[in-house]
Amino acid sequence: MSIDEVRELAGLLRRIGPVLLDFDGPVCGIFAGGRNAAIASHLREVLADHGVSVGEELADDPDPLNVLRYTAHAAPRLLSAVEEALIDEEITAASVAVPTPHAHEAIRVCHAAGRMVVIVSNNSPAAIRTYLEHHQLTDHVRAIVGRAHTRPDLMKPHPDPVHRALGILETAPDACVLVGDSDTDIQVALATGVHPIGYAKRPDRRSQLAEAGAEVVVDSMETFAAAVRAASPLLS
Repeated sequence: MSIDEVRELAGLLRRIGPVLLDFDGPVCGIFAGGRNAAIASHLREVLADHGVSVGEELADDPDPLNVLRYTAHAAPRLLSAVEEALIDEEITAASVAVPTPHAHEAIRVCHAAGRMVVIVSNNSPAAIRTYLEHHQLTDHVRAIVGRAHTRPDLMKPHPDPVHRALGILETAPDACVLVGDSDTDIQVALATGVHPIGYAKRPDRRSQLAEAGAEVVVDSMETFAAAVRAASPLLS
């Protein structure tokens, strides 16, 4: 944990309030351990059972969200079936997902500091809810804004999830930060006027997130938790 990063991030957090937090990555690895590829394969099987075969470019794609997007364009009549299959798989994955180190600490510190947290994710609300309930974090999160049902076109980097979160919070975009581990998180934050914070779960991601426009990049949620403490008079 870098003291300089804590100070830099604390300086930003002193000027804002709520935290928009991506789920897969900053909170847990819901698709870790090859689970993503297995789920994507299962969704392709659902399509195949209905006579739809994916193109060569998607045949080995390990991202189940890409299969969902493909379904919306290539087989919209099956979108609901594929969506429901994905939700079932996500719920199962969420029940056994390994927490990102210090992620729960960060959520609890935000709550203790009176700083509202909204999960903003491309995962299903049901899966996120399952995870939070399993880890006794439900009362620490103001709201869940997950994937809109059968609307993969509205997933991040589309601004819809962030706009929904801001509507729940009834606050201005520049009064919030969004913590995410992907370029799309940074893109949607910049597009909506929210302050982007990058979480680099691998060393190579640090420069990519910075180049995407993250104001601060951290390589540990411990750094984020420490910055929240440093920025919060209630915890000093």
